[in-house]
Amino acid sequence: MPASTTIEIKISHDEVKIEPGGTAQLQVELVNHSDQPDTIGLEVEGLDYEWVAIPVPTVTLQAQARSTEKILLKVPRRSESKAGAYPFLVRARSLETGATAIAPVTLLVEPFAALSVELYPRRGVSTYWRPVSDFEVTVHNLGNTPLDVRLYASDPDDVGVYTFEREVLTLQAGASETVVLSAEPSRRVMVGRSQLASFTVTARCVDNAYIAVHTQGQLYTRPLVSPVTLSVLLLSLFALAGWAFTRPKPVEILEFAVEPSTIQQGGTAVLRWHVANASEISITPDIGVVRESAGSRQVVPSQTTTYRLFARGRGGTVGREVVLTVLPAPEPPPPAIISFRAEPPQVTKGEPVTLSWQVQNATKLLLSPLGEVDPLLTSVRDTPAITTTYTLVAINTAGRKVEKKLTVKVRDPNALEVLEFKAEPAVIAAGGSVVLRWRVQAASRVVIDNGVGEVPPQGETTVSPMQDTTYTLTATNDSGEVVTKSVKVTVTATPPVTTPPPVQPEPGR
Repeated sequence: MPASTTIEIKISHDEVKIEPGGTAQLQVELVNHSDQPDTIGLEVEGLDYEWVAIPVPTVTLQAQARSTEKILLKVPRRSESKAGAYPFLVRARSLETGATAIAPVTLLVEPFAALSVELYPRRGVSTYWRPVSDFEVTVHNLGNTPLDVRLYASDPDDVGVYTFEREVLTLQAGASETVVLSAEPSRRVMVGRSQLASFTVTARCVDNAYIAVHTQGQLYTRPLVSPVTLSVLLLSLFALAGWAFTRPKPVEILEFAVEPSTIQQGGTAVLRWHVANASEISITPDIGVVRESAGSRQVVPSQTTTYRLFARGRGGTVGREVVLTVLPAPEPPPPAIISFRAEPPQVTKGEPVTLSWQVQNATKLLLSPLGEVDPLLTSVRDTPAITTTYTLVAINTAGRKVEKKLTVKVRDPNALEVLEFKAEPAVIAAGGSVVLRWRVQAASRVVIDNGVGEVPPQGETTVSPMQDTTYTLTATNDSGEVVTKSVKVTVTATPPVTTPPPVQPEPGR
């Protein structure tokens, strides 16, 4: 009879803390309590596979042996790695018997905070009659936990007054929000020189003042008139008034930029423009004519592209260009088949078998002879009619393939077959005895040679061979089919007998 197999798993910690971007190590002790060698597979259930690495996924242990293995945990530092508790299981599975042992663990992902802030446009214009210039302030929560963020704006000389549509924002992890910042001079000047003031926009975490980001903007203030032009205007009021009404304003491209200027193939970038005094604006390639004098478009070029902006109006035609560099996309990681197994590996005809697997970096799975399967599945059931070899093929986005095969043996209960024939023990000393055990299916006659003779389809008998002997079992059915199976018994020399020395008579006797 097969020996029972029992495995045990012990872990070094019930809880593991990781700050995103860091790593942790979990020690796992595997124990084979059986009296036979066993191969044990180690796997983790309940965590994103990108967070887990098992350097040695399978371990072969001798009887009553133990081994300590490592499980490496790494949580990416990004907003998708939400702070909180992630319970998971560490499972040890015997690849010989299917016995399993599990250990529950909790992964505690610690919170981290990070912010970024953007200002659009970078420069605003304030005039005497239109002193207020509006900006868009976009705040991004790059951390993995919600944040309350307060917005500030100031300039070192108190030239401007800055008012936010909302000063406090509540941002979930990975979220962004845009508010309007209205900027205007602290005082309006009728006569004077134009002034360019730089101001700073700050986004600071309400609960942690050390978490803050800044961006710079400019407020260009134009007075009603300059001192020089005032005198000229007074002397030439009527002439200048007529000229002012008839002279077309020059077309200006205040901004034309792409952010970021370098992307990888498949990535996106944003084209921004701000044009004044134009009746027609066009951007090539791909975008064409646009109606907004200030706006943005998302672009996804497949190669390095030069974008050109042309603005036309009564004041003339101007153009500007920007280059978006597209780098080749990195090659995707190769596919890998971590495990591919059948439970059970041998079935009787008509019984189902469960095929299960664990793969990485695969977007397409082919399971022959069943065909294509959903890459999100990890197991399927099949009922093979005959002994079948299954081939699992994993394919990644680049078309690279890896495959693994396994064979499921299908036993016909009506077919003539020797299910078991063995000798225990297989090696004896001269004069010792051996137990022959057998089990035959669908046989009408069973014979064992070397003096045993005809026997029932299932049973056992004791023999005492004097020398190395091979016993052959021959089974026959009613159709005349014959199958045989042999076992060998090795007989070692009889241990030498030690003769005690003769007893010497005591003196005087």
